[in-house]
Amino acid sequence: MSKKINLIINKLKSEDEESISLALNETEQLTDITDDDKIALTSNLTQLFYQDHVGMSEMISLANRAEKQITRFGSVVIPFLIDELVNADAESCAHLGRVIAVNGANAIAPLLDTWNKKRSDQYALINLTQALAYFRTPEILQTLPEILVAADSSNYQLSSNVINATGKLVVRIDPNQFDEALRLQIFNISFSHLTDSHSLVRMQAARTLGKLMGKGLLTNTQKEDLRTAYSAILGKDDNHDWDDAYIVRREAKRYLPRLKTTPTSVTHYQQSFKIISKKELCPKTFHYVIEAPLIARKLQAGQFIMIRPHELSERIPLSICGWDSEKGHIEVVIMSAGKTSIQMNNLSVGDCFKDVVGPLGQRSHVRHYRGTCVVIGGGFGTGAIIPTARDLKALGSRVIGVVGARSKDLLILVDELKAVCDEVIVTTNDGSAGTQGFVTNALEQIIKDERRVSHVLAIGPVPMMQAVCELTRPIGIETMVSLNALMVDGTGMCGACRVSIDGETKFACFHGPDFDGHKVDFDQLTKRQKMFVAEEKQALETL
Repeated sequence: MSKKINLIINKLKSEDEESISLALNETEQLTDITDDDKIALTSNLTQLFYQDHVGMSEMISLANRAEKQITRFGSVVIPFLIDELVNADAESCAHLGRVIAVNGANAIAPLLDTWNKKRSDQYALINLTQALAYFRTPEILQTLPEILVAADSSNYQLSSNVINATGKLVVRIDPNQFDEALRLQIFNISFSHLTDSHSLVRMQAARTLGKLMGKGLLTNTQKEDLRTAYSAILGKDDNHDWDDAYIVRREAKRYLPRLKTTPTSVTHYQQSFKIISKKELCPKTFHYVIEAPLIARKLQAGQFIMIRPHELSERIPLSICGWDSEKGHIEVVIMSAGKTSIQMNNLSVGDCFKDVVGPLGQRSHVRHYRGTCVVIGGGFGTGAIIPTARDLKALGSRVIGVVGARSKDLLILVDELKAVCDEVIVTTNDGSAGTQGFVTNALEQIIKDERRVSHVLAIGPVPMMQAVCELTRPIGIETMVSLNALMVDGTGMCGACRVSIDGETKFACFHGPDFDGHKVDFDQLTKRQKMFVAEEKQALETL
């Protein structure tokens, strides 16, 4: 072991927080270290997990840093970590479990091997199931058939831990990875423990069954059985008294409403979000007409919706390209880009989106202009400019539309835009349709040809909108852009879609999505859009 490693270890052994922090700094800077050094460092880093952290925020931070550092050492330290895990206290077990789980598939075989060796040591099995709950790799499901057997243990702590860990895996792992046999085993074991003598086991069983239901892993028959069981727990069944443990009743009360098939008090507000029509506009891009009468009744140009294809997916924002308030239909364009949009485009006519929330955001900046208005759509942004072009035209403004795409086969909704504009100019990068060049080339020509251009709206990729703004800024033409920032809730509560407008923080979902393009910090917007590239790639791999 090198002198440098020994010096770091000596600092880690100190009870001084500053010395430990320095040791972690030095460890984080290490590059070439042997496997023996990794194990020696891990042995000392894990000691930070065992300290009493109550009221010691700095020590909690140091322990968390130690976790991250150990994960850098890779699978070589897994055997040591598992040996530590089987004898660890509950708090340290959480730290060790997270580090082991980060190693994913590499940690599964040694974890299962230790499980088999420690079958008679119930304390060790409890700790091993704690670690199991932190895994996110689908391969961990291979261990469940064997580990679930321990749910029938007479030790209520082991039984409850196994069921709890299983429920956490149900939430963390793609539901498609659970085969029919495993789903049935989890359901049967959890359901049988709803009558366990210990309330902690009954609570975990009720919770795990609720998670199975929430992830769409139950059959209709199982849902009905679960509805009956939850009703009995809550004393709604005349043949049963309610469960005497509040913690069990709480879980039943939480999940029972989700099992009711016929809502009673909100039918007036139900919308099916059924797909009325679906048309392919170009490769991987589709136009949808969706049944959503309450949204269609309130929509205005420039507003958007948050949409979710099914119960297990994320919500994403989508611009509106049209609507019919009398028929109760809204129109959107969806391009397959990430996991959620691909799932949406896998739906067919007659299918229903799980949720559609809207209208959200502010109406487009529209009024009568003396000069010409130019609306510019790049890619699928073409659909989003149609409602605003229509409103500008209705107010008596002269409206010219510009549509840009890389090539002819990627152009969309050109005829629909022509119907609401005085003139439409098409540009393609390769010259396969319209004028060869970019939308900015067309805009430059319009500015030269028109007596006066008073207003520009650009919707599309960020680089395109930024280029339009740089063109209009020196000549002072009012220019609006629709910012497609990252969104989570779409109502301004989470702050995820914050953008910088003239140095002031705004929320794209609430204050926008349209903003004065000359005041937008496009550099910040571009950086924020790239924040989750790795996670998006990982999500695509689960399709």
